[in-house]
Amino acid sequence: MHASAEFVQPRTEIDNHHPDSTLGRPYRVDPARTGFAFRSAFREHNCLKSVLWLYFPSMSVVVEPILEELAAGQWGLFTTAQARARGVSRANLSHRERDGRLERLAHGVYRLGGVPVAALDDLRAAWMSTEPMVLAWERAGTTGVVVGGAAAAAVHECGDINPVPYRLITSERRQTQRTDIVYSRRQLDSRDVVVVGGLPVTSIERTVADLVDEIGDLSLVGDVLADATRGERAVDLEHLGLLLTPFAARYGHPRGDGPALLEQLRRSAGIDDIAAARALVRRPAIGAALEGIVSQAVREQLRTIVAGLQPQLAGSVELGEHIERMIAPMLVEQSRLVSEITDTVLAPLLQRQREQMDHITKSIAAQISESLPNITLPAIDSVRTGNSPAPTVGATESPAAKGKNNDR
Repeated sequence: MHASAEFVQPRTEIDNHHPDSTLGRPYRVDPARTGFAFRSAFREHNCLKSVLWLYFPSMSVVVEPILEELAAGQWGLFTTAQARARGVSRANLSHRERDGRLERLAHGVYRLGGVPVAALDDLRAAWMSTEPMVLAWERAGTTGVVVGGAAAAAVHECGDINPVPYRLITSERRQTQRTDIVYSRRQLDSRDVVVVGGLPVTSIERTVADLVDEIGDLSLVGDVLADATRGERAVDLEHLGLLLTPFAARYGHPRGDGPALLEQLRRSAGIDDIAAARALVRRPAIGAALEGIVSQAVREQLRTIVAGLQPQLAGSVELGEHIERMIAPMLVEQSRLVSEITDTVLAPLLQRQREQMDHITKSIAAQISESLPNITLPAIDSVRTGNSPAPTVGATESPAAKGKNNDR
């Protein structure tokens, strides 16, 4: 058969740019109807398509797997540029948008139909549109475009500030006519960028400092800081104070006094040292550390009691067993009472623990005296966390403690 005869058979021709071709209904094209000047180029084009169709007869029905694979690692989203780079045309996407299989979130960004709607989808779509060819997971570790300001606070789930327009921080100059995006050109330190849920965003410290600069309402920014101090998040207040340094004079503080502005911000949010400590109560690591400190102090106190009694009850095993039976439920209660601590409230919290342990040891001594009236018990000191009094870090001595010291 003559080679040219193959190209005039309408049933062998597929136009992959027509949306119906992806539904398994080939769109027939007859090159014989084209003008003479275009016939040669058209034949070459169709020759390649015919070869592809011969070896890949299902090429017209692989759009869905391509889109699903793209969206799988991008919150159910993908860009037009990403799809076109994999052979999916705009017509394919438009057709699927019309019948509800795709939903357009932003210019050039789609969400697969059936994917649950998330609160951050619009922000993610805006961020993806800034570099549409690159997959989201490939960009997560870079600082090319970083989410900042109120949008970053929304990603951190802190505060209740409207994130739109989304502030995107870049190292190079960018402009846009979109009303939902605002670019800021700035070089960010590596410690001021974190990845949250696959999005590169400014750290909570950097975010709070930027909001102080952008918004100016310390009560709103204070809510962001208050939310940040709750849960598992650790806020570096020292670093935040440094970041607030350029804005101190604006709020009536001495120039460069970032810590003073930070204190004002904390007061506006109702954050004090005790509140900060309570926010850390849920942290298992600190709770376990404190429990170990107090438990060790209890064991040391019991050793002191037993050591003082040994000369009077040489070889008596029953006393040790009796003490262990009495102390077991108290240790369980002690473990329940132990909470997590911060440096600023270490002294008050440990004072409470000492009082609890004093009560426990005195109760033990009273029970032993009733059971063994002929035994002289050694003097019992107040329980200390280690060999020295409890430290007082960043806190002043309480009035009650001062009164006791004066009585002495």
